[in-house]
Amino acid sequence: MIIIAIIYYFWQSKEVPVESNITNTETVEVVTDSVSVDVTAAQELFNLPSEIGNQIIVRPYYTLSYNNTHEQADWVAYTIYPLHDSLRVKRKDRFREDPMVLSGSATLKDYKGSGYDRGHLAPSKAMSFSTEAMDASFFMSNMSPQLPGFNRGIWKKLEAQVLDWSKKSDSLYVVTGPVFDSPIGTIGENKVTIPNSYYKTIIRFKDNSISGLAFLLENKKSSASYFDYVTSIDSIEKVTGIDFYHLLNSEEQNRIEANKDLVKFIN
Repeated sequence: MIIIAIIYYFWQSKEVPVESNITNTETVEVVTDSVSVDVTAAQELFNLPSEIGNQIIVRPYYTLSYNNTHEQADWVAYTIYPLHDSLRVKRKDRFREDPMVLSGSATLKDYKGSGYDRGHLAPSKAMSFSTEAMDASFFMSNMSPQLPGFNRGIWKKLEAQVLDWSKKSDSLYVVTGPVFDSPIGTIGENKVTIPNSYYKTIIRFKDNSISGLAFLLENKKSSASYFDYVTSIDSIEKVTGIDFYHLLNSEEQNRIEANKDLVKFIN
């Protein structure tokens, strides 16, 4: 399985990037390398969250819903396959505006001098299976204002844990994003919302079984363990108003989204 995952990674990194401006009112079609891809079919394949009326941007490495009001993503969805650390590319910071955001994305200037980090939603380490994927993780559409003590502390540790779980799984499907209720404030000329908290919902695939788990963490420095913030996907749906895995059959969806038992998730 690890060999298959490695082949997949290197095959994926050679794709022509799929960067599409899709809203729920436009024709749902993406064209890549002269092959037409139906977005509805892609949604079924990757089980994207239900649409909430914002622009969907599709890349080979991740998909996101860009919220123009808050100048950041509602969610970013991506898959992690097992890959040995020796095969990962080195991080190269190339933060830049996302040309695919129709309204114009947040800018580096918005964050400059704000006291907030440009916090990745899809982590650069999770995208380090190829130079192209790593580079794509630095679009500002994948950033959210995070306090340094949070971004470089408990959030970074959680990202590392998720990556570690991927090595013990066939794959992980992750949807992560901010919570916009009761925001801390805004930064920059574009008034980028400072979220009060962030979530990760995870579906784990291992040996023909599927399990789910979620985390909800406040945007603040914490000495606590991220395991203290384990919760169910159901609870994240209530907080965000997003229906995450609605394409699963109802029985499986109910089981996966109700779980908040770490042991059941990882075993």
